Amino acid sequence: MIKKSHGNLKKFTIILLVFTLLILPLSFAEGDYTLPNVEKHINVTDDGTTIISEDITYSISGTINGVYRDVGLSGDQRLENISVETPGYYNTLEVINSSNKVKIKVHLYKDEAKTEKVSDEDVRVIYHYNFIKGVKIYDDIAELQYKSWGSDWDSDVDNLVTYIQIPGSHNNIEMWNNPQYIVKESTWTSDDTLKTQFKPLSSGQFAEQRILMPKEYFKSTQNADVIHKNAKAQIEQDQKEYQESQENHNILMKFLSLFAILGILSPIPIYIKYEMDLPTKHSPVFVNTIIEGAIGETDEYGFQASLLDLIDKKYYKIISSNEDDVVLKQKDKDMSLLKQYEIDIVDYLSKFKDDEGHISLSSMDSVEFSKFMDAWKIDVNKEVNSLEVRKLFNNRGNQVASLVCALLLISGLIIIIYSSLTKGDYNNIALVLGVILTIESAIVFALPDTIFGQWTSEGKEFHDKWKNFEKYIKDYSLIKEYPPASIQVWGKYLVYATALGCASEASGNMKKYFKYINLPEEQYYESDAVFFSMYGGNMFMHSLLHDPDTSITDTGSFGDIGDVGGGFGGGGGGTF
Repeated sequence: MIKKSHGNLKKFTIILLVFTLLILPLSFAEGDYTLPNVEKHINVTDDGTTIISEDITYSISGTINGVYRDVGLSGDQRLENISVETPGYYNTLEVINSSNKVKIKVHLYKDEAKTEKVSDEDVRVIYHYNFIKGVKIYDDIAELQYKSWGSDWDSDVDNLVTYIQIPGSHNNIEMWNNPQYIVKESTWTSDDTLKTQFKPLSSGQFAEQRILMPKEYFKSTQNADVIHKNAKAQIEQDQKEYQESQENHNILMKFLSLFAILGILSPIPIYIKYEMDLPTKHSPVFVNTIIEGAIGETDEYGFQASLLDLIDKKYYKIISSNEDDVVLKQKDKDMSLLKQYEIDIVDYLSKFKDDEGHISLSSMDSVEFSKFMDAWKIDVNKEVNSLEVRKLFNNRGNQVASLVCALLLISGLIIIIYSSLTKGDYNNIALVLGVILTIESAIVFALPDTIFGQWTSEGKEFHDKWKNFEKYIKDYSLIKEYPPASIQVWGKYLVYATALGCASEASGNMKKYFKYINLPEEQYYESDAVFFSMYGGNMFMHSLLHDPDTSITDTGSFGDIGDVGGGFGGGGGGTF
């Protein structure tokens, strides 16, 4: 361990103080906002229509053009009778419809001539709309699964209150708040209205309210989602499992909190060096094999980074990029300088060309892709020189530990089986020890390579530099303080952030920073990697490669029983 002098500590303290003083004013940057108060009225009518009124107070810092509200949709869901009120202000309403959401944009003005923008003040915006086919009516029950707050807001909300009115008595219903811990109080009033007061909600957090009621409350199913199946038992079971998982999570968090307190009180490094440039000249896939996952082995992030690198180096033109698909077209460029694993990607993607040469990545078959990945990793291993890996990391200790653990694991299983099938005075003791040995061996066997392996001095420097780069690209305060020099640099950063498995965080910080500096949209196109990330490409690739069966949009669960968190509504909003 290298000891730091008192001089270094003093320098770090001064730098930290100056950095804090610089960051504080930036938190009140132009065009920023907070949400001190939100009040929502949700009236469920007896034909399945949900009449919604959202009274949102925006506390504006700086100057804005207006505010917007995104409401998620799925299936045949739609919004009707959209209107807004802006007490004390003038507005122009703009409604933008797409396949999975409605964007309600409210241009705000202080004067009737609509020439003076809003600056540094609190503005109430009241959204009114009817949500059609949000209520679900099954064969045995009717359900309101409503997202009172969506996870796509980029600001905290200090005070959220909802009033849900149902078309019948609340004495015959079941009700859940998901998650329960965010609720201060939830009570029914005499007119069958559920009033719920929430605790302050953080950006990215959702709140959902789920009510099961007799289907006889509805005289008509005209505006409801009719689903011909019994759902009550499954919904109750889903909620029970969710509540149990929340309780287990709370227990875990108590232990983690205690651990964090102990960590805070123990000696920790106080000086961290952040690198503002790419630490080394290695390829994205090499960085992936060393930093992300098992040492010397690539993964899907390595593939994604290699593909994005090819896009960034102009081997592909982006035709379109969004959360549902990415369409590429190969450019006529010399490939003689490409490595074999890069040529493999080009050859594989060529299979999906249409008559116009367009390559739709959504047409990739997951089974076929899995086979390709197995072969691709072999070529990566050939290109990533094992001697160069060994210069950075000595894996001998990990190999010995793996062999010993494998033998101990087998021994533990033998002890368990033998002591279970025979009788004797010490069988129970042997059984317990066998279980402990098996569990311990399995845990140690699953530990990362770096626990028993050893970084060389060169490897330690390589590892620390790239981990510091990862911390930098994931920390918005540092991005805002020391931004990349150009759009092209942003593109290269995104390639390596992908290799490090933090593309979503880096992309989110990039979007936030571009919004902060009001970067014109046409400049996004100066880097294909930036364009790819700005318009949902990273989200699509992550969904395709890592979680192909999971929806990545906050659009509810039209046409079937919804999972916890799959309620309609939700969405998000912000300023523009």
